[in-house]
Amino acid sequence: MEQIRQAMHKNLIIAMEAFQIMAEKERQAVEKIIREILAVKYHMENLAADRGYSQACRDAIPTCRGECCKWHFPENLTYVDFFIAIYNMPVEKQNELSELILDNRRHQCPVLMKNGCFFSFEQRPVACTNAYPCFNDRSYWEEKEAQSVLIRKAFRAVSEIVPFGSAE
Repeated sequence: MEQIRQAMHKNLIIAMEAFQIMAEKERQAVEKIIREILAVKYHMENLAADRGYSQACRDAIPTCRGECCKWHFPENLTYVDFFIAIYNMPVEKQNELSELILDNRRHQCPVLMKNGCFFSFEQRPVACTNAYPCFNDRSYWEEKEAQSVLIRKAFRAVSEIVPFGSAE
């Protein structure tokens, strides 16, 4: 758990530093890509909501205690995920997130708090939208995989624009 926490914190710091040193031209270019990423994310979230997965997931949390959040997502959050998640977040909130990641020793995922995730269900990072593993609807997963191709392409584009200096 400590290794995951340290890796997440490192990725968040890389994202925060990159955000601070970006030139306006880079910000404009990356903002367009982030909007594209979020459009795909929202498409998949709407599909999950339409099928009842989102509500079923929320309803199951008291029973499953967020197994997805605890065991799968934390180790998959990259600095690009954090960059996208903090893009419109005030610096104070970014610092709060940084402290939470370092100090939260109660959950496998350091961004989980007593009353839920630091991020709202709707604003969680892209990696965290790969939920609903308890549902066996093949068409949902086929659509998810097709959309993942677009997400990976967009993540590469963000990485080419944003000066993630500490990541090297």
